[in-house]
Amino acid sequence: MSFAFKTLLSASLIALTASPVAAQDDAPESVPFAGGEFTITEADDYEKVLAFDGRELARDYFVMLDKIADVRGTPVAFFSVGPGGNACAPATVMVWKPRDAEVTTAKLDDECNTPAAAVSDYDVFFVPYLLPGDTADVRAWNPDDGFRLQGVITYAPEPGTNWDSLDLAATPHPLDLFRNASIYATAQSLLGDALSEVATGLGTSSAPEETDGLLSARGCVPHACGVSDTFMVVDRNAKALYFAQQGEETRFWPSRDQWPQAAAALIPSDF
Repeated sequence: MSFAFKTLLSASLIALTASPVAAQDDAPESVPFAGGEFTITEADDYEKVLAFDGRELARDYFVMLDKIADVRGTPVAFFSVGPGGNACAPATVMVWKPRDAEVTTAKLDDECNTPAAAVSDYDVFFVPYLLPGDTADVRAWNPDDGFRLQGVITYAPEPGTNWDSLDLAATPHPLDLFRNASIYATAQSLLGDALSEVATGLGTSSAPEETDGLLSARGCVPHACGVSDTFMVVDRNAKALYFAQQGEETRFWPSRDQWPQAAAALIPSDF
């Protein structure tokens, strides 16, 4: 899935949460479950309150039932719960009823952008979306054992891609450039431990532009434009990359005096 498509999908989901249907009207919603009933009501402060038979389970400005599915033979209800808007994706709250016990909830402790739940017959998996340079935990959950570490994943480009196979038409977002193995290897060598931070600064961006044989793109950290913006230049002929990132002082990779004149001429005036 390209970064541009993922961004479009996220924007569509955010728009859905703001719609009258997803935002929920004043009438309480109710769903039968495990011999009782879920309700979603709106409080005086406009927060939505999820309850089971009158007992509050969760609350936030956006609460929606996603699905009810069997996990290891136990019915589990999956709710999206979050602040709404576009700051953070909603978290997944799982609700189930253990034998001879009250309805119980579980969710990941991540404060923002919790991975979506991938539900199977035996486990629920939470696989994070990775930016270039990222490594993250994949966690699994089931109603019998709770959460566990399933594994660790690391961002990787498409095998077999190189400078010659770079296709501008297939890179609608600058982060898609890193899917090319040669570009990714060059970026790793040039940026080192700063790769993930620099890539984050390209999160909100338009498509790369081509000027005199050079590709260039500017982006910013989502919801924080103008703070740590990143600028990059790709020279396909020289098989070279150039990066700059704003901060208290703008950083350049390589140092600015090593940028060729054609690439330096593309640097935005506020860098």
